[in-house]
Amino acid sequence: MDSENLIDLIDEFKSGLLAKATDGDYAEPEYKRIRDILLKTSEIKDHLPRFIKSNRTAHDFRIYMQGQFDHYKDRRAYINSEINALVEYIESEMDQDGFSVDEAYTEYESLGNGGFGAVYKYYNKFLDKYFAVKVYSPMFVSEEEQREGEKRFFREAKMLFNLQHPNIVYIYDAGKDRKGNAFIKMELIEGYDLNKLHDKYGNLSFSKSVIVIKQILEALAYAHSKDIIHRDLKPSNVMFSTSTKVFKVIDFGVSAFLDVENHTRLTKTGEHIAGGIYIDPALQENPKMRDVRSDIYSVGAIWYFLLTGKAPSGGDMKEYLRQSNPELTDLQIDMVMKCLSTNINDRYGSCSEILKQISA
Repeated sequence: MDSENLIDLIDEFKSGLLAKATDGDYAEPEYKRIRDILLKTSEIKDHLPRFIKSNRTAHDFRIYMQGQFDHYKDRRAYINSEINALVEYIESEMDQDGFSVDEAYTEYESLGNGGFGAVYKYYNKFLDKYFAVKVYSPMFVSEEEQREGEKRFFREAKMLFNLQHPNIVYIYDAGKDRKGNAFIKMELIEGYDLNKLHDKYGNLSFSKSVIVIKQILEALAYAHSKDIIHRDLKPSNVMFSTSTKVFKVIDFGVSAFLDVENHTRLTKTGEHIAGGIYIDPALQENPKMRDVRSDIYSVGAIWYFLLTGKAPSGGDMKEYLRQSNPELTDLQIDMVMKCLSTNINDRYGSCSEILKQISA
């Protein structure tokens, strides 16, 4: 049994022990089943708490805890301390073949961080190559939220690993490091995002903006063909590689698989989309919505930004677009505004449809 499954089993066992020690219930067959597995796992047998080794039944365990501690809080503290020590041992000693900064990689610099982790630049001395490593290490979350977050983190990795396209960031590997933190090792894009691009060049002409938008659309058309939508497109999630001269879409962190009716196969209770000026308002109102046209809204919002220097907002968006970029034709303005239609049915139906029109 690998360390991740073993830890999940131990967490399940701990919940039962806490219940039994505080006069709750824990089924005897389940207690015996997990205890037998732990006793037969040679890597941890010598590190099991004494109460697991000595108490053959859940009833024996309850009697033992009653004899050791009079108060529930003392029993809970003792069980948590002993089980957490076992988990720490497993995380530090088992499955050492995960990502290791000690042997091949040297941390070069931090590329950014937030409440759910950080991204680092690493150098591989054997390959003479730099990588970006995204580490999931959330702050102030419960154990249950941590486990659920890791599942979604690795789901992102699996989705991106299957997206092999020149305009989407490449994923090379995923796993857990020696501290037990989940990581994704990905292509390092040396360059800048669309915010910096606008800072550098100002408002783009329509023909220059199409160079950017076309590559975003090609990336999305490919992802949509794989039943994946992005759902969090914004200027900071599109990078320009100064080495390859290519625009790449990054951060599919809130992506979702689609089924044939464009509904999710990966639902989550309480799911929400962070508010943002580039995100489809319909998606913010209904976070469970799965529709490729929500990405098309975000493409339009990014397009609007490249042409005007600001995100679309207010009731005079069309007029502001015209004033900010007087050389735009009515047809060009209408293309951008169609992406931004409030009524989702008035937008383009697919990225391919927009690509066909801008290539005509």
